[in-house]
Amino acid sequence: MKLKDQVAIVTGGARGNGLAIAKTLAGEGCHVVLADICRDIDTVPYPLATPEALGKAVKELEALGVRSLGVECDVRSAASVKGMVDRVKEEFGKIDILVNNAGVTSLVPVVDMDEATWDDTLDTHLKGTFLCCHYVVPHMIEAHYGKVVSISSVGGQRGFGMGAHYCAAKHGILGFTKSLAMEVADHNINVNAVCPGTVWTAMMQGLAEYFGMDQGEAKEQFCEGHLFKDREITPEDVAQAVLWLCLPESRCVTGSMITVDSGWTAAAG
Repeated sequence: MKLKDQVAIVTGGARGNGLAIAKTLAGEGCHVVLADICRDIDTVPYPLATPEALGKAVKELEALGVRSLGVECDVRSAASVKGMVDRVKEEFGKIDILVNNAGVTSLVPVVDMDEATWDDTLDTHLKGTFLCCHYVVPHMIEAHYGKVVSISSVGGQRGFGMGAHYCAAKHGILGFTKSLAMEVADHNINVNAVCPGTVWTAMMQGLAEYFGMDQGEAKEQFCEGHLFKDREITPEDVAQAVLWLCLPESRCVTGSMITVDSGWTAAAG
């Protein structure tokens, strides 16, 4: 086990990509803290994870033989993030890995978008990434070791209609990743990003339901244009990319990104 007894924080970890990432890290012996808001946000048109889902996820990780902790945390709030990080440090003594995965989305044209929708999306993705790094990275600097992986998106490399807020946030994560990597390289901290294509998680399923779309038709439409049409991108595919960036084998990779999109951006380029 290459991550035995390391400690990771995964935001948005109660379900979807976050939970898959957590399980994959745990499979390498890593203790995992799941941080999730566990309540709905008014501007997000689908239900978010619940406290019950977070508790169930913690039990699934513990069944893999590692320690796990679930913390209700709103990454948009400095006080909430600081409280979560302080608790992790108190209970585990260190933080080796930070995965900034928490995210929300909606489909709204710019001309119809209200300020709250813009703010909630940018604050969850971009401000949340900043706040988590702001409070976690000092502990990594003190330990002279750390791995930070932030989940951007294909939307961080290109735009798509009715997603200006989401794409702006995901583009911002890539710029943030490159800048932070330069700041902390002397402290033996690697900072990278993973850019998934369309992954059929509860987020995408919720969007389809909100727009009254048949799940099968929506899935086909949202995944249209991917080169490997017979290779559906799963949360586990995203998790494997994150895992590699947390392993010793990626020690010389920093300020970079891995795109897991079945060739979508290559075709679009």
